[in-house]
Amino acid sequence: MNVFQKKCGFSVRTAILAKILLIAASVAALCVIVGCSSDFAAPFDMANLVFTYSHVSDSDGEYMIITGHTVSQTDVTIPDTIYGIPVREVGESVFAGEENLSSVTFGKNVTKIGPNAFGGCTSLETVNWNVSMSDIGDYAFQSCHSLVSVAIPENVTSIGRGAFYDCLWLKELEIPATVGSIGGRAFSGTAWLDTAHAADEFVTVGDGILIAYHGNQANVTVPQNVKQIAGAFAGNLGVEKVTLPSHIQSIGDMAFMGCTKLEEVTVPDSVTEIGADAFCGCTSLQSLHLGSQITAIGDKAFEHCGAALYVKEGSTAEEYCKQNGIGYTIA
Repeated sequence: MNVFQKKCGFSVRTAILAKILLIAASVAALCVIVGCSSDFAAPFDMANLVFTYSHVSDSDGEYMIITGHTVSQTDVTIPDTIYGIPVREVGESVFAGEENLSSVTFGKNVTKIGPNAFGGCTSLETVNWNVSMSDIGDYAFQSCHSLVSVAIPENVTSIGRGAFYDCLWLKELEIPATVGSIGGRAFSGTAWLDTAHAADEFVTVGDGILIAYHGNQANVTVPQNVKQIAGAFAGNLGVEKVTLPSHIQSIGDMAFMGCTKLEEVTVPDSVTEIGADAFCGCTSLQSLHLGSQITAIGDKAFEHCGAALYVKEGSTAEEYCKQNGIGYTIA
C-alpha cells in the first residue's frame, strides 16, 4: 500500500459508505413520496418501470394517474395499485396511436379513462372493464377500428364526446341505464349506429339520451321520454324546426351544431344545461329564450349562431352572455 492509500484509505471508504447511505436515504424518501408500503423490498429500477404516473392527494383521497408508458405492448394490463396506492385513472393520450395494441385490461380501482387515451389504437380488439368504471373520457377510443363488441360497465354514468367515434366495425354495443350523460357524436361512424340503427328515426340510449335522429322531416317533434340531446342533430342540413319535450333537462354537446337551416327551437323551462357547441353554426336560427333554471352553459354554445338571445335578469344565461360578449335582451 502506497503512502497516498495509507493516508486516504479511510477517507475513500468513508466516502463510499456515505454514498451508499445517501442512495439508501434517497430510495427511502422516494418510497415515502410515492407511498411504498413499509415491507416493500424490491429494488426501484426506472429501467424496468412500465408506466409513468402522477401521484395525487386531494379531497378524493390518495391515488395514481397513469401518465405514460415506457415500452410498447400488445396486451396492456393497468395495475390495481402502484406502490400500494390505487390507480384510478388512465390519463390523456397515454396509449394514443399505439397501432399494435390489441387488448387492454383495467385494474379494479380504475374509474376514469382520460381524453384520447386509446385514440387511434387501430388493432385494439378487446377491452376488459372493471366494475368500478364510471367515466369514459372525450375521444377515449376514437378510431379503434378493430373493436367489434363493447359492453359498457353498469357503474358508468358518463361517456365523453366522440368516445367511440369512427370505430368502424363496432357492431355490438351495450349501454346501461345508469348512463346519464353522453357527449356529442360518441358513437358516430360506428356500424352499431349507422347500420344496425339506420332505420330507427330516433335512437335513444341510457337514461333517456337521444344520440341520433335518422329521420328526414323538416319539422321534428322529439319524443317525450328524452331527457338529454347528445349531438343528435349535429350536421343535419334539412331540419328547420324542433319541438323539445316539456321535461327535457339537457341540450348537450353539439346538439344542433351546424344545422344551418334550423329556424326555430323552443327551450323549455325545465332545461338546466346547454352543452358546448350546442347551437354553434345555426346561422338561420331566429331566437332563443333561455330560462332561469339553466345553471351551466358550455364553451362556444352560441358561436356563429344567428339567434337573438332572450334571458332572465340575473340568470346564469345573462352572466354567460356578459362574459362572452354576446348580445342579449332581458325577457
